[in-house]
Amino acid sequence: MKRKSKLTTGAKPAVRPSPRINSLRGESPFVIKPFLQFAPEVDKDGSVTVELVWIAHPKRNLWKVEYLVENTAVWAESTVEFVDSVSIKDNEFRRFRASFAGIAPGATFEYRVLISGEQVFSATAKTPPAKGFKSRVVLFGDFADGDPEALKVAKGAHKANGDMMVLVGDVVYNNGLFGEYRRHFDPVYNGTGDKGAPIGRSVVTAATPGNHDVRVPDRFDFTQHASQKDLFAFFRVFRHPNNGPDLDAKTLEKMVEKERDGRKLLKLQGPKFIRLTNYYLRQGDSFWVFLDANEYMDWRNPDLQKWLEKALAKGADCRWKFVCFHQPGFNSDAKYKHDTRMRVLSPTFEKFGVDVVFSGHCHFYERSFPLKFKLKKGKAGKKLLPEGTIVLDKSFDGSTNKKPDGVIYIVSGAGGLLVSHDMRPDKHGVSESSFKIADRRNSFTVLDIDGKTLVVSQIDTDGEVIDRFVIEKD
Repeated sequence: MKRKSKLTTGAKPAVRPSPRINSLRGESPFVIKPFLQFAPEVDKDGSVTVELVWIAHPKRNLWKVEYLVENTAVWAESTVEFVDSVSIKDNEFRRFRASFAGIAPGATFEYRVLISGEQVFSATAKTPPAKGFKSRVVLFGDFADGDPEALKVAKGAHKANGDMMVLVGDVVYNNGLFGEYRRHFDPVYNGTGDKGAPIGRSVVTAATPGNHDVRVPDRFDFTQHASQKDLFAFFRVFRHPNNGPDLDAKTLEKMVEKERDGRKLLKLQGPKFIRLTNYYLRQGDSFWVFLDANEYMDWRNPDLQKWLEKALAKGADCRWKFVCFHQPGFNSDAKYKHDTRMRVLSPTFEKFGVDVVFSGHCHFYERSFPLKFKLKKGKAGKKLLPEGTIVLDKSFDGSTNKKPDGVIYIVSGAGGLLVSHDMRPDKHGVSESSFKIADRRNSFTVLDIDGKTLVVSQIDTDGEVIDRFVIEKD
């Protein structure tokens, strides 16, 4: 296969990570190291503040976080808040946060974390850019499974120097346990040296849950949970904007009662859990909606659809709109291409001008033609697996013709172990919606947003472009 040109990052300055963990009696105080995320507090337009989140042993206290914004000389102090605690087996862990609320969009800043006056962690980071400025988003899914290639993806994604990182589900394997985050996610996604990349500490991250993130192990699983609180660690590691849908407890219980993982999730997390897995935010000139597409969610529900419409309407003044969820409605995976549940939302995406929908789940990269999905009227279009007609725009090539007629659907699930040789799409038939597939190399997606132009590139772990297209708007 002919290799294409390497991705270039232009003149954009690199973020300089400067982590330093000092020894407190020879042990790190962190269970999950400090990790940049979007705060739950949200403005009416979807704007959010960046915050630092970490999980630590309870014997460590007297926390302080200080930060120094570029072109200033005085360190400011951020208020440290205790969020909650969790007991797993005989261990108790506590979660803390510190908000960086006064920093201008697009600013670089240094921060340091101290215990009793002793510095235990430091890094350089940046806030997402403001509206009207260029921005870069890096995206991938199906990641922390212990596969050596996941480390290469993390290092490549860090080198791409994004303003925001997006994880499109199956963040860890196999069961979304707290211990799996400690083994496979934290050291790789927020590490240093040969074993990790300092993404988590330097670039704000948003994530959507996949099926492995909300899975209850069965008796055949090699790794079992240490306790009930070891399950669903996604809700401990990640904090997201608190603007998701509200369903009354009875409606939610009826929706999840037929699905084992959903029943357990409702029992342990309560009816507000869907506000933590469905949310929206602004990032520069783009508006992002994150959805939970796991089997316990039924997006035929009118209340959920109303929430989605209101969420997308919040981004009416943004030029670019993106949606993320784990299980794709259009793909060529032999295991998943007949799972069309999420197609029920395609007409809504078209109505509100969504440009690209990103998913994972399939362990490769795939891009669809720009498409529209016409739901059949009556019961056929309201089934759990809705029926309809796909209308493809085959004139769009992303190089000569840069104006797609329809929504582009991208699967970016090449973050860890790839699809096996005998299950590759060319062995079982490619879906009619498919424009390009790359299933032999690990890769990640890069979005470059510059005013009226969007450039989407798929980059492999050697830094080479394996797919690229451009969308331009008037």
